[in-house]
Amino acid sequence: MSSVSSWLMADILVFGAHPDDAEFGMGASMVKFVRSGATVALCVLTRGESGTFGTPEQREKEMQAAARMLGGELSILSYRDCQVFDTFDARVKLAEVVRAVRPRVVFAPYHTNPSFHKDGAAHPDHTATGTIVRSALRYARFAGLKEARGEPWNVEHLLYYMVPRTRTPTLLNDVTDYMAEWQSIASCHASQLALRDGKVLDNLRRFREAYGNMIGVECAEGFLSEEPLVFDLDLFLKHTLQPGGAVGGPRPKARETAAQPAQG
Repeated sequence: MSSVSSWLMADILVFGAHPDDAEFGMGASMVKFVRSGATVALCVLTRGESGTFGTPEQREKEMQAAARMLGGELSILSYRDCQVFDTFDARVKLAEVVRAVRPRVVFAPYHTNPSFHKDGAAHPDHTATGTIVRSALRYARFAGLKEARGEPWNVEHLLYYMVPRTRTPTLLNDVTDYMAEWQSIASCHASQLALRDGKVLDNLRRFREAYGNMIGVECAEGFLSEEPLVFDLDLFLKHTLQPGGAVGGPRPKARETAAQPAQG
């Protein structure tokens, strides 16, 4: 495990329980963030030691290759696959990661997933990671928490990926233009391409196509937010396609009211 003090700061910090979680769960968004000029750090808790395919050594090499292709900073912790639990020590460790990276936005797997046991997103390590991260962001703020090394840091936003099948995403990110690059990066996890009878990337693409259909684009990735979002009137008054293919007209200007003469 790399020393927390040696980690580089980044705009965005993505947590994953296993080597492929971030790339499979929100990889196209990570590509979009980096290509848009943001810095992205990825923190992976385990090396996938209990997985059916691939050795820990192989999986570590795969995630390093994916990070190089993405252009993001990668750090690996020393938790064991299938042994990720919400404990005080785990919260403190991830709080130290947050204090070292000092991100504005953090992403983590969603902390609750009631789906069936064959749903990969519902892996106990995924939900545990989301639960730990949610508490760790609070711990990272506490100046009086002496067990956590580093200067306190307040993360502005926490967003969750691996949205359960039973939930509608709060936010959808159009990733249509980044799907080819996403597939190349996700394919770095060669040992995991045998999942779903060798159709794992096809299945992941279909999820993105379904999300894209919600907002009228080819592909999108979905996220959940538990915090209030600032209302932006300009966003809601943005031009939209009208029935018959017509484009909505310009936003009307506020009516000007002539000054009324003073009453004598």
